[in-house]
Amino acid sequence: MRRALVSAALLTALAMASPAMGQMTLDEARQEGKALGTEKRNDSTLVPSNEAQAAAVPGYSGTSLPEGSYFDDPEKLEAAAQSAKSSNEQYRITTDADRTRATFSNSEILSTTARATSVENDPSTYLAGETMGGTKGTCVPLPTTTGSAGYYETSCNAGSKVTTEARTCDVTLDVRAEPRTVYTYYTGRLSFLPTDGGPYPARAAFDDEIASGVCWESRVIDYCDNMSAYGYTAAPNCKSLGHTAVEVKCTSEAQGITPGEYHPGYVLSTGNYWLTRQDEPAVPVVTRNEGLCAANAADANCTLETEVCTSSDPVTRIVNGVPVTQPCWAWQRTYQCHRISSANDCGDLEANGSCTYLRTECLDEEPDGGPCKVENRVYKCPTPSGGTSDAPQYICGDDVYCINGDCEPIVREASTEFKDALVALHSIDQAGQEFDETNFTVFKGNRETCHKPVFGLINCCAGKTSGLLTVGAGAAALAGGPAAIAALATPFLTLFACSQDEMKLDIKDRMGLCHNLGTYCSSSFLGICSTRRTAYCCFESKLSRVLQEQGRPQLGKAWGTAKKEQCLGFTIDEFSRLDLSVMDFTEVYADFMDAAKLPDEVQTMTDIQQKIQNYYDLHGK
Repeated sequence: MRRALVSAALLTALAMASPAMGQMTLDEARQEGKALGTEKRNDSTLVPSNEAQAAAVPGYSGTSLPEGSYFDDPEKLEAAAQSAKSSNEQYRITTDADRTRATFSNSEILSTTARATSVENDPSTYLAGETMGGTKGTCVPLPTTTGSAGYYETSCNAGSKVTTEARTCDVTLDVRAEPRTVYTYYTGRLSFLPTDGGPYPARAAFDDEIASGVCWESRVIDYCDNMSAYGYTAAPNCKSLGHTAVEVKCTSEAQGITPGEYHPGYVLSTGNYWLTRQDEPAVPVVTRNEGLCAANAADANCTLETEVCTSSDPVTRIVNGVPVTQPCWAWQRTYQCHRISSANDCGDLEANGSCTYLRTECLDEEPDGGPCKVENRVYKCPTPSGGTSDAPQYICGDDVYCINGDCEPIVREASTEFKDALVALHSIDQAGQEFDETNFTVFKGNRETCHKPVFGLINCCAGKTSGLLTVGAGAAALAGGPAAIAALATPFLTLFACSQDEMKLDIKDRMGLCHNLGTYCSSSFLGICSTRRTAYCCFESKLSRVLQEQGRPQLGKAWGTAKKEQCLGFTIDEFSRLDLSVMDFTEVYADFMDAAKLPDEVQTMTDIQQKIQNYYDLHGK
């Protein structure tokens, strides 16, 4: 009350001072305002004299007024305004040049004023018969209107998309079968001096060739008995000396044998140190050639799915004249490879002039501080009316008064107070029906969700995009079981992509029982969201939803995040603090009229169920 009186006094004083305001400096204006504030603050007539008056003044406590601190410090008011503007949504909407706003063409604007235009173009048709003073005239129906049944939120996605492709490659066998020449050497191992090796080259002379694989030890031989191969005869005491010998074979002549340290200089009749040289049959060498699959195998985003033999007949084949047997000669590998690309499915919403952009949400499950990988762009669109139309409206001669050519209609509307009282009474009755005795709350909702693959064609969250449903039709379907639900749900939800619960949610949302909480990412791959879920709080009645949506702001009780909100009801104390008189129950009024009679849909479904039950009772099945 005091704040209202002060405001009125300020406006009066400013109005009286307005002729001179043009000559005032900013500092003079501040000083004058400060003096006026001080004067009114000290005016005892403006101070509440009892508790009832004090309680009627918002923000007033005792003898203080929160805004009183600005009287002595106008600069503080400016600073507070500067601080508040960054968080004020209306300010941001007005000043943000980047914000997407709805635009309307001339034709759209004219279409919304069609009724007024029709009357203006042909006033004699609609205003015939009226005279000044309101004498009786004729009633003419006004042009029909096609209104919207409210609005709903829908969204699209933009950002990164993971695609999966199958890649195939071939693995073959490389087979080499070439004849080779093998050189045989007898080598000696001495128990004392390396030069006392008889006719044999020293074994140590072959170390390099054995290390490289050119030569290898084939067997141990008797040192004394094999000298005859070189044309020598062993001494009688040869065996007592304890010397050993080894047969070494090489695929080429050994290069490390020279007279001196490792050999006393003995040479065979061939003029070489090897004992024999023989051409051996080819030995096949089989290796898998995986070169064509190397890129896929090295790609961390590719996973080997299958490897199938593609060539196994015949199992034995001739390679360079040598038969080679293998169970499989070639394979085909299949890899599943994932690629990240850009995607955007917002084209239709952006081009829809009746939809308005609201906000952008990031669907990243674990934001890394960088740019958002997948955005969820939310739009507000008008709900299809579902073929319903407004009741006929008329303009009558005695409802128009004309003076000097200016005509003014007299608007006769039924009072809404009765409807408001009816809703208030029904709210109390509904609270009694929905009272939860376990936690003493009312109007509790149930959390329900539906899914949509990101950038996918399937959308199990269509909801109000298909238009609204009457309470009777929706209730009949929900009571009728899976077949009735599938028949009434949005058609493409029934193509084996959406669950029975999601189809029920679709019907409840179109009945107006559900509040949209928002969207979150429910599954991701390679850090990119692949499936999103939309969460709802669904209530027992449309009235319960309206009370929750309009009551929470009064209580400062915000909805939780889409991923965590559990749709809790109001406590008894919270419900008692709700001001029902300021709530808009327009959505609920029509339902009261429908509830006055049994809907045909419910009666039909009841009859069908009864006939089915009678059949089973009759046949004993």
